[in-house]
Amino acid sequence: MADFIIYIMGIVDKFGYIGVLVSSALEYACFPMSSEILLPFIGCCVYNGSMELINAVFAATIGAVFGCTFCFYMGRLGKRFIDKLCRYGVIKDGISVAERKFDEYGDFSVFILRLFPIARTYVSFPAGMSNMSYTRFICFTAAGAFVWNSMLISAGYLLGEYWKNVSDFMFNHKLAFNIIIFTVIAYILITALRKKLCLKTK
Repeated sequence: MADFIIYIMGIVDKFGYIGVLVSSALEYACFPMSSEILLPFIGCCVYNGSMELINAVFAATIGAVFGCTFCFYMGRLGKRFIDKLCRYGVIKDGISVAERKFDEYGDFSVFILRLFPIARTYVSFPAGMSNMSYTRFICFTAAGAFVWNSMLISAGYLLGEYWKNVSDFMFNHKLAFNIIIFTVIAYILITALRKKLCLKTK
């Protein structure tokens, strides 16, 4: 897997935004690669002047839409097909976790789970199996992927040549990192909701 990630990094370095789009599409389509390494590396490329930050984030988000769309329509083929295709290992476990969360929280879980490890890439399958509206799926997917991509690419950009240290830290502390992100987003959403309710009561 390490060799594959190095190969993908070479594609990003050589082809710029197209490389970002392709590598992001592969990652969101459940290929064996870690966004905690890939996205900060993209940020490092931005730091080195080969790309613009906002364009890199958008390219990664567009790639995410393509990759997730592939998994979404695989899910449309049905649970029995997915079970046969992914009978073993991490993929099976990831889909099982994503299914439980999707059943619990519904369509909005597509946005929330984009910010959590394991289920982040696999939630597209239960969304497809549930016959969720593709338009809603893409809206939630693009929003969640944009937040995730923005944070990790920006982290790589801000730390410049030290991106490797950040990637290693995030890879080794995935759960803590994602809990922090979820807490921040939940705080923002709750604060905005409270302000809206206060305005209605005045």
